[in-house]
Amino acid sequence: MLRLPIVLMLIGVFLSGCTSARDKGPATFVATASDQLSIVQWTEDGDGVLTGTYQAVSASSKSDGPATESSNASIRGRVSKGALNLTVDGLTTITGTLSGDTLILSVPQTNGGVRTVTYSRSTIEAYNRAVEALATRVSAERAQQAKAAADASAAAALAGEEQALAESVGNVPALTTAVQTAAGGLTAALGKVQSALKAQRAALAAVKSAACIDVFTRISDEGTAYGDLMTAEGDFETATADLASAEQDLQTEITSIQASVQSVQAQGGTVPNLSSVTDAAGVLRQSGATKTKATATVQSLTTSAEQIDTAANDLASRAC
Repeated sequence: MLRLPIVLMLIGVFLSGCTSARDKGPATFVATASDQLSIVQWTEDGDGVLTGTYQAVSASSKSDGPATESSNASIRGRVSKGALNLTVDGLTTITGTLSGDTLILSVPQTNGGVRTVTYSRSTIEAYNRAVEALATRVSAERAQQAKAAADASAAAALAGEEQALAESVGNVPALTTAVQTAAGGLTAALGKVQSALKAQRAALAAVKSAACIDVFTRISDEGTAYGDLMTAEGDFETATADLASAEQDLQTEITSIQASVQSVQAQGGTVPNLSSVTDAAGVLRQSGATKTKATATVQSLTTSAEQIDTAANDLASRAC
């Protein structure tokens, strides 16, 4: 059944309410459709004048899902030999016919046409049951649409997580290379400290074997060698900081990936190949061990360098 404007529905209700003098109580007529219900109730005086009300409930689509809407109006008119002439809320006039238990209204449309609506004699109880059924259906449809929207949102969020996870895993090789490069720089810096200490030891030996006339020159050479070692130690500290920064970047990415993997798996999503992440964890363990060992070695070398410089200065104080 086509949905009618409120005015037409009101008219329909009114017409369906026309009754004969033998009827007791208000005449009740109901029109039903899949998405709209309307009821007309009226009483008729001895002159055939009808006075009553119209009510309609319809299903409609809202931005947040299906909903029901209701409308009410007053009706007044006249019935004569089965012909009806009704006024809705004192404004719109509708015509129709009443034959037994059937009320047929001709309802004007906004486009200029006329729609025929058929009402059947019924009861307020039957109308209320129909309204309840419509409300139940609309509520179920609303819940279904809400669930569908929630499922779509969850799917979109999961897709976003999967994409972000794949991108994070894709970043791991470069971050791993950065750690390996920084670890190589640390090893190279350690080598410079070791070379500087070797040169300082050679300078101390030269001080010990120098003739009196050359001793201060050799002591100066030792001081230069000690300064070079301190510079090399500074370079080592810089390399250590660079390695720590690279390790932190990689560890942060791995930690994020681990959390994302748990989230994606919990939602039944797809997890990319994680072999690069496993390899990266191994590189981190290795670089950590390298850094620990190199730091201990440099500390020992620095202590030796200080002792050598002290010995050289002692020789200088007793030279010639």
